[in-house]
Amino acid sequence: MKRIALRVSKLQVKQSLPRIIASISVSSPVANIAINPVTNRIYFVQGENELGILDGKTNKIITTLKTGRLPFHMVVNPRTNRIYLTNFRDGTVSVINGRTNRVITTIKVGERCDNIAVNTRTNLIYTATISLSSNNAYVAVLNGNTNKVQKRIKFPGRPSQITINELTNRIYVTNTVKDTVSVIDGSNNTILTTVKVGRNPVTTPALNTKTNRLYIANNLSRFCSVLDLRTNTVRNIQLGRLQSDIILNPVMNRLYVTSAQVSVKGRLFVINGNTNRVIKTLTIPTFTSVLINPNTNHLFISEFPETGTAPLSVYNGSSLKRIASLRTSKRSGNLALNPRTNRIYVGGENNISVIQD
Repeated sequence: MKRIALRVSKLQVKQSLPRIIASISVSSPVANIAINPVTNRIYFVQGENELGILDGKTNKIITTLKTGRLPFHMVVNPRTNRIYLTNFRDGTVSVINGRTNRVITTIKVGERCDNIAVNTRTNLIYTATISLSSNNAYVAVLNGNTNKVQKRIKFPGRPSQITINELTNRIYVTNTVKDTVSVIDGSNNTILTTVKVGRNPVTTPALNTKTNRLYIANNLSRFCSVLDLRTNTVRNIQLGRLQSDIILNPVMNRLYVTSAQVSVKGRLFVINGNTNRVIKTLTIPTFTSVLINPNTNHLFISEFPETGTAPLSVYNGSSLKRIASLRTSKRSGNLALNPRTNRIYVGGENNISVIQD
């Protein structure tokens, strides 16, 4: 019997390009954006005392809430459906019920407070507080069950960014006065150790829980720091540029570090997380905001032009080849991803752009 050879061609599935699917008008410039992927609700700060709530399914604003003075940063606990928003000028944290869309209570934490993070496993919330009348600074620990301050951790210097490793129950706090990172034991909320990094670590570090490394961008040093979370030792990656932002794709184990300086063009560095070496670079605009979607390996880089709409460039995260260029609203920049819907929300001066990735 004669055999017949069959050629089986592989099915070619073309990944669709990111596109703008909605533009939602807002009353004031949008600042911080946070997302609850479980409920598909998007929370955004606008103006000097207002929080907007957006339905991610209908792309319509559900309601707006009055907050304290100068709302700064917020986090969402998807397990409890609670949103925590710091009010910088009041030194308070507003607690919002995600089901009723109402402020449950407002907690006084200090004279001023800005950055905040939540451990969803322990239901403890950590916020950086400062004093304008003394040298006292603290990291306030809030109990999500009681909505009260559980502890104040004395912090010499200026506590800035807070990053939590929920797997190990360790909290990492950068210090922009001492140029350090402090390691806090989440079981008793005491400082275990403090390590030296570069100057002015004002940017939120990138945490890789798989490799147990924390990457710190140093705003006034020409290297970024890598903290080994097993040994609490630091090594530096020389970049030759000051840094403005750092993000991680945990799937590819790639770090993206931006350097946005006023006097020269910006620069993007791609770092291999296995070797901690720079493998690619890209020239970018001076003022930018960046986001990576690990699901698609798409890198989003937004610009901040003085006038007109803001260009949003989309790159392949591996090749750094630009695959799309989108036009968002004036002074757009704040980016947030819902990993369940693959939608990116871009805050602008008078609207929020919704991008389907």
